Amino acid sequence: MTTYTIPAKMSGTGTIHDTASQFGDREIDFGGGGEYAVVLASYYGDAGNGIYYIAKDASEAIDISAREREFSHVIIDRDGERYTIDDLRLRA
Repeated sequence: MTTYTIPAKMSGTGTIHDTASQFGDREIDFGGGGEYAVVLASYYGDAGNGIYYIAKDASEAIDISAREREFSHVIIDRDGERYTIDDLRLRA
């Protein structure tokens, strides 16, 4: 099981579009086979870990990102590297 931690931000800093939460670190659990996570801005979740989706490959991450396009989000890999949909299309 692989997890990536998005460190908390100080209260009153950043914007509602940040993936970092003012309430604490966010632990993104990739499980056994997840390669990418589509992480919604912490604004959309509760005061806990927020909302994120795990994708097994680049194609699935693209699909999830397209489905969630109405919401601020980022796509990250297991190491926390950020990707755009165009980056992922080259990997799909």
